[in-house]
Amino acid sequence: MKSHSVFGSHLYVIGLLLAVLSILMLNTQTSLAQTANLTVKNPQVWTNVEQNVKVQFTYQPQSPVLDQPTQLKFVVQNLKTGQFMKNLHANILVTHNASGQFGNFRFGNITVPSGQFSVIYRFQDTGIFEIITRVSAPDVEVLAPFKVIVPLQPYPP
Repeated sequence: MKSHSVFGSHLYVIGLLLAVLSILMLNTQTSLAQTANLTVKNPQVWTNVEQNVKVQFTYQPQSPVLDQPTQLKFVVQNLKTGQFMKNLHANILVTHNASGQFGNFRFGNITVPSGQFSVIYRFQDTGIFEIITRVSAPDVEVLAPFKVIVPLQPYPP
């Protein structure tokens, strides 16, 4: 009985994330992903055994500064072989809830030929941001959620 409730809760979360992504289609920006040999140190890791996918996420700088560029880095691999997945498409949703004000920004239509990609984002507020990426190929479609903490900023002198 537990396996059905866990499975149902996973479906609920995936359905909720898909609904959020579809509602936010109006706030879309096409983005060219930067592809390079991304070194992912201390990544957040999300895996999907059913789809055989592992997504790693990290960001630079590790302590984001308000209104300064932060590189959001992703690596998508075959869970069993460790090989980079090729010819993918990705969308990234950056969400934040500050004092009851929900904000979001979407990077859409990212072409990922080599399994590695990154985008640049400028955080406009402090707090905990959720980064949701959707990665798809003809035989794969996964959602992977990650967190970024933007610390309180020192006051300028």
